[in-house]
Amino acid sequence: MKPLAKILSTVVSLVAGLIGSKVLSSVWTQVTGDDAPSKKNKEAQADQSIGRIVTFAAISAGVAALTNVAAQRGAERMVRRVRSNPEEV
Repeated sequence: MKPLAKILSTVVSLVAGLIGSKVLSSVWTQVTGDDAPSKKNKEAQADQSIGRIVTFAAISAGVAALTNVAAQRGAERMVRRVRSNPEEV
C-alpha cells in the first residue's frame, strides 16, 4: 500500500472505529436493555454473564475487522482516483 493510502486508511479507520463502537454500544443497550460490557465499563462487565461478554467481544471484533477492511479499500480507491484525476482535487 502506498504511503498516502496508509495514512488515509489509518485516519479513516480510527474515525470509523470510534463511530462503530458508539453504534454497537447503542444497539447493544437497545437490544439487551443493559449497558455494553466494554473495557471502559467495568460495572457492566461485572453485572453480565460470561456468555454475554464473549458475544459482545465477538461482535466488536467483527465490526472492527469490517471497518478496517472498508477503510483500507476506501483509502486505496480515493488515492487511485486522485492520482488518475489530479485536476479534480
